[in-house]
Amino acid sequence: MKTLETYQSINDVGCILCGEDLKKLDKQMQMHCDFCGNTQAISYFCKSEHSICDSCLKIAPEDFVKNVCLKHKGIDPNALAVEIMNSPVITMHGSVHHYIVPAVLLTCVYNRESKSELLADKLNSLLHRVFTETPDACQYHNGTCGAAQGASVFLSVYLDRDFNSEDEWSLSNSLTAECLRRIAEHGGPRCCKRDTYFSIAATVDYLKDSFAIELPVSEAKCTFSLRNKSCGREECTYYNLANSLV
Repeated sequence: MKTLETYQSINDVGCILCGEDLKKLDKQMQMHCDFCGNTQAISYFCKSEHSICDSCLKIAPEDFVKNVCLKHKGIDPNALAVEIMNSPVITMHGSVHHYIVPAVLLTCVYNRESKSELLADKLNSLLHRVFTETPDACQYHNGTCGAAQGASVFLSVYLDRDFNSEDEWSLSNSLTAECLRRIAEHGGPRCCKRDTYFSIAATVDYLKDSFAIELPVSEAKCTFSLRNKSCGREECTYYNLANSLV
């Protein structure tokens, strides 16, 4: 299976928990991994003394998203999205955001409904559909945004709809259209973080209005501005220099 994003080496990524530089140990050790929780081979420590096993340091972004979601117990999709996006495993822009949107939404809804035992299989279903139904690269001149499409993937999987369901096209297209409307009204330049926030906000409103499902949503405080070369700064709804610490 292809991966949503790739990176070149462990040193390019840094610690997957905090982003600090990694220091190679003189000798590999069997220790508790602070990410997966297992006792594994450890070859690196970061400056914050996180011990991350060699397997987790090489984790594919979509597996990272899935693992964080499976551990999460909250029901605030913005909080979960920021936790995921703050990791250096997740690139500033890219198709991994098309999976982050539906993954955090489904996680929070299932936690709210006490269905967490179903989450692992459903996250796999989300990933398959994201691969097949959203673009590898978004193009504004074609009017596409994979984050918006990811929201409709969430809705279809959550409602157990498929292409033959009577209301599939109506429900999915209505939600995608609302996500795209908010993205379009804001305008560019490109920002996968911003469009993730818009898509989550639109979906939370849609769930409340259409299905009486209410999720708490914390303020989407952008922490990525200093690392985003195309950031719109003061023109962006979510921009706040004080939050640009990551």
